[in-house]
Amino acid sequence: MSKVDIISREWCDLVFEGRNKSYGAYDLRSKAGKRHLFAIIDILIGIAVIAALIFTYVAASEAIKASMAGEEEMTTEFSQLKKDEPKKEEKKVEVQKEEPKPEVQKVAVKASIAFTVPEIVDHVDETKKMKNQEDLSRSNISIASQDYVGDSKNGINIDDLRDNQSTGGSTVAPPVEDTKTYTIVEQMPSFPGGEAALLNYVNSHIKYPAIAQEQEIQGVVRLRFVVLEDGRIGEVQVQKGLESHCDAEAVRVIKSLPRFIPGKQQGKPVRVWFSLPVRYVIQ
Repeated sequence: MSKVDIISREWCDLVFEGRNKSYGAYDLRSKAGKRHLFAIIDILIGIAVIAALIFTYVAASEAIKASMAGEEEMTTEFSQLKKDEPKKEEKKVEVQKEEPKPEVQKVAVKASIAFTVPEIVDHVDETKKMKNQEDLSRSNISIASQDYVGDSKNGINIDDLRDNQSTGGSTVAPPVEDTKTYTIVEQMPSFPGGEAALLNYVNSHIKYPAIAQEQEIQGVVRLRFVVLEDGRIGEVQVQKGLESHCDAEAVRVIKSLPRFIPGKQQGKPVRVWFSLPVRYVIQ
């Protein structure tokens, strides 16, 4: 028995021989081949479109990852550096404020023995009798222009207090020094010349430890250090180390940095933490 193709037109003519071929099953069977071909083409086109979408998505993801990796290859990264925002000019009405009066501090006055200048007089005033050597040699008692019972250890001489008042001075409390170390302030510290100058300084002064190169050690040392009120570098901390020699070299370079423009809080220079990741890359 010969092989029969039930989709062929010959088979369709044989089956519908002597029957109405104008419509119905004959028409469907005679066009089945075209329908199958179009269906296969549609499927292939759909597969191609889906594959193209998947390829585009993967390529875009790889491009984004490559871009992010390229940004991370910078030798030095910076954080907490703010750009100066333009200040809007506003008309302000000046109001004269009374200057605050200095806070007067109570001070302790030392106990003292009056020193009487010897004078030749006709009558002796018992209230101004000259003290003998025993009185003057008593412990913790200072010599002043008058007798005074006070704090012999922590007080000040009564004559010094009186001289200060006579010259227009006043005994005021000393200003309180702000020793707090801030993380974020109104005006963050900045390196002279900006980020580019800081990056150039670190790159030109850091030395890749030979032992780290031999062991092919690469990565990031995350540091933070204190910028003091005068711009000098204070305490340096390693937040995330890489290798002991790499950590020590990064700390050395940070400690050698020139003075920063100090950070300010309410217009006054203050201590501020400054973060600086340093990346070691073997080229």
